Amino acid sequence: MEGKTTVNTVVVKEEDLVVDAIAKNQSAIFKISKTSLDTSGNPIDISFGRGFAVSTDGLIAVDSNLVSNNGTYFVTNSSGKFKADFVVADKTGFSFLKIGDPVDPKSKASFTVPVTGNLSQMKAGQKIIVIGDAISSFIYDGNKDIQIAATKTNAGGLVLDLDGEALGIVLSGDASSFASIDQINMALKAQAAPKQ
Repeated sequence: MEGKTTVNTVVVKEEDLVVDAIAKNQSAIFKISKTSLDTSGNPIDISFGRGFAVSTDGLIAVDSNLVSNNGTYFVTNSSGKFKADFVVADKTGFSFLKIGDPVDPKSKASFTVPVTGNLSQMKAGQKIIVIGDAISSFIYDGNKDIQIAATKTNAGGLVLDLDGEALGIVLSGDASSFASIDQINMALKAQAAPKQ
């Protein structure tokens, strides 16, 4: 008696991949804000741009055009709002902030770190997702020096492939609008290396 083989074809819609990629990384994304003074001299919180977690110890990659080594910064995701300290700026155009104490003592920082994608394996015609203030997508043209129309509100946005793996960060500077995840990981290694 011969065995019978059944083949089921599974169709995965592109929009399902986009939804999954965003859902995988939602807690990694933080809104960045800074304390400033209004016209009456009262402290106010000004929201600008995004950033995303790049290490389990709470480093967040942000657009260097949004932060400098002075000022009081805050980072907010679904787990709460936290003070953030400036760590270092990279010459590529991004900086690192470090998650600090929660604004509400009951909050506990909870976030994921995106899986690192491989830009060199991307093929022309594949879709790239950008999660900034808004979510957008475009078709990869094969040029590894990705150009993204970056508004200030999308600055620091996480750039993903359809598998939800991080490809880099959106920058709002004049020189480049993108820094790759490889550049971010090299800067992380330099941070972790013992200082001589």
